Amino acid sequence: MRLIKMFLFVLIGMFAVVTIIGLFIPSSVKISRGIIINADSATVHNELSDVKNWNKWLPWITTDSGAIVQLSPVTDATGSYFKWKGLKHQSSGTLTLQQIEPDVIYLTYHLQDMNKAEGGFRLRSSSTIKQETEVQWFMEYKLKWYPWERFYGIFVDHIIGPAFDKGLEQLKTYIEAKANPVSS
Repeated sequence: MRLIKMFLFVLIGMFAVVTIIGLFIPSSVKISRGIIINADSATVHNELSDVKNWNKWLPWITTDSGAIVQLSPVTDATGSYFKWKGLKHQSSGTLTLQQIEPDVIYLTYHLQDMNKAEGGFRLRSSSTIKQETEVQWFMEYKLKWYPWERFYGIFVDHIIGPAFDKGLEQLKTYIEAKANPVSS
């Protein structure tokens, strides 16, 4: 009986220590990636503010050719959404346009097995060259107070960041090919 009490005491103590350490870990994770696209900001803005174009570059779709995609009836206004369910990679999610401004497009993210997150795209034209636009894709992922979720937060950038990098590369390729078609 004494051994069982000692085991429970140690277990409760370990849980308390992990919880206290978890409380010192930030309650949100900010993920941000950027790229420069050789196109004017109006072209880039039009592509990003209309969800019907996202299947051309969104990393969760392009890696899963069998993904089922559902779009809102209106695709280029506040409240428009892009919903998918992957077959090959078993991923799913919904990205919803929250606000569209000239230099920022705000989104909410509902990704499979993750909390709701907020973020979007920031656009900035190069001051020297009008045909270059810097695109920053960002997300703020809120963590619950649970210790295991706070520790999970340490790895969120390593999970989502590569997808953002891939998506931005594909967005760059898509927009530049569309803006400057190769003449045959």
